[in-house]
Amino acid sequence: MNQVDATLFQFINREWTSPFLDHFLPVFSSFDVWKPVMIASAIGMAIFGGVRGRLFLLCVVIGLLLGDVVVSQGLKYAVDRPRPRDVHVGTVVRSLSPEKPRILHVFDPPVVNEVESVATEGKRGRSFPSSHVINVFMLATVAFRFHRIIGAILGGAGLLVAWSRVYCGAHWPSDLPVSILLGIAAGLAAFSIMSFLSRRFGWTGTGGHANASV
Repeated sequence: MNQVDATLFQFINREWTSPFLDHFLPVFSSFDVWKPVMIASAIGMAIFGGVRGRLFLLCVVIGLLLGDVVVSQGLKYAVDRPRPRDVHVGTVVRSLSPEKPRILHVFDPPVVNEVESVATEGKRGRSFPSSHVINVFMLATVAFRFHRIIGAILGGAGLLVAWSRVYCGAHWPSDLPVSILLGIAAGLAAFSIMSFLSRRFGWTGTGGHANASV
């Protein structure tokens, strides 16, 4: 971590803050909040989305395997960069209420704590890259190949996710640019693999912008 990274982290995590952001941004950092929405969307697309919807789901699954399982987890263990909340005293950690299911408690007061001591070696998380950011930009990239407007909306949501990871104390600012690029690369690779499979097995139904590639 260089001084620029530390200074920018200080601004985002401790200076550029507000009670509204303390409540709003942890929502974007919580997988538990969005998991029921994603599961319901996937089921609905599988049932009602036709061939095009199922190809989209296949593309997302391939992207998750590439981006999250292979790239993200591999780099986390190879780089082994600790999270700021584990090694930087004074980091403000923000999260949603611990009550479950989380989606029913998004309007509860957020939990905001300041780190007072560093975590022991065996309890430190791995900061680089951000799996959250990789996954959301992979999803945005895949969605963009099927529907540009939806992809652009998800890309905007991805930027909020990226910002929230620093704001909530989970990542350093320098983790984000590479994570965004890795997510985009995973999405493009997944779409290419799905396109190959589609041609190989004669699947159709991608429609729209994706027709040129499938």
